Amino acid sequence: MTRSGEFHWISKYLAPLAGTGSFGLRDDAALIDVPAGKSVVVTQDAIASGIHFLPDTSLDLVARKAMRVNISDIVGKAALPHSYSLALGVPDDWQDADIASFASGLAEDQALYGIQLTGGDIYRSPDRLCIAVTMFALIDPARYKSRLGARAGDAIMVTGTIGDAALGLKVATGEIKADPTATDHLLNAYHLPDPPVATAIAGAIAQYASASMDISDGLIGDCRKLCAASNVGAILNRSKIPLSDAAAQRVSEDDGLWKSIYTGGDDYQVLCTMPASAKADFQNACASENVRATHVGDIKGAEFGSMALDIDGTPVSIEEDSFSHF
Repeated sequence: MTRSGEFHWISKYLAPLAGTGSFGLRDDAALIDVPAGKSVVVTQDAIASGIHFLPDTSLDLVARKAMRVNISDIVGKAALPHSYSLALGVPDDWQDADIASFASGLAEDQALYGIQLTGGDIYRSPDRLCIAVTMFALIDPARYKSRLGARAGDAIMVTGTIGDAALGLKVATGEIKADPTATDHLLNAYHLPDPPVATAIAGAIAQYASASMDISDGLIGDCRKLCAASNVGAILNRSKIPLSDAAAQRVSEDDGLWKSIYTGGDDYQVLCTMPASAKADFQNACASENVRATHVGDIKGAEFGSMALDIDGTPVSIEEDSFSHF
């Protein structure tokens, strides 16, 4: 295995991923054309080895996860990803084969999502691999959905299923076991999240949601964040939280795993609120793009308090509620 310099890595492995306005990554910055009537949506999430992914994870999957955790934020705002910038901190033992594998993952998801690299940086990170992606999108500002618009009486909706990645991490670390089919599903959910871009294509979030965000740190914790931003309360119904067959199998065998389902994080689905009258239309719009949308709870007035979870008809206050970065 050989190791080349930073500039060789950029020119050989990353420059081919650059798009129009990026000057082949030979300049200090890039130009992004913004059509009249559009605004730029910007988000940034970073992931690090040993914290957000296991150190032995294939590097092409690491690259794709770094992209998708940011795409998830964009979709949660009712937008579609346009381009991204990458800051890559590489360990001292990285070789040309490592950057080649990482770049192949970037290329695969660039093609899948129709996005392009605008630039970034490569720097030395002796202890662990660190990836920070800044993702850009273009949107009509009238269609942008923040966390701030939820109102008492709104329905709380989620896309996809919840808890697969959290259980996948437990499978990957040997904490729990599952049959081969369930194991494959849960591990894939952890290593390669699948943000519901189709909901943004359908315009369902933009058309129906009053507030929206992605679920990255856990359903309960992220719902609490939305409530705080909107100055409302909420109650979630545990029996309505959508589970995959693999997750349902595991919680049926161990009820204690429910806590991981709703606090574990790494779901990268959409959490949004909307008037109850819009719920069916939203679900139909999502279904037209083969995206599952589920009514999991309701927004209450601020006097209700922050969050409660309904378990078998009894509201239970939530204390420890999400993944913490510190």
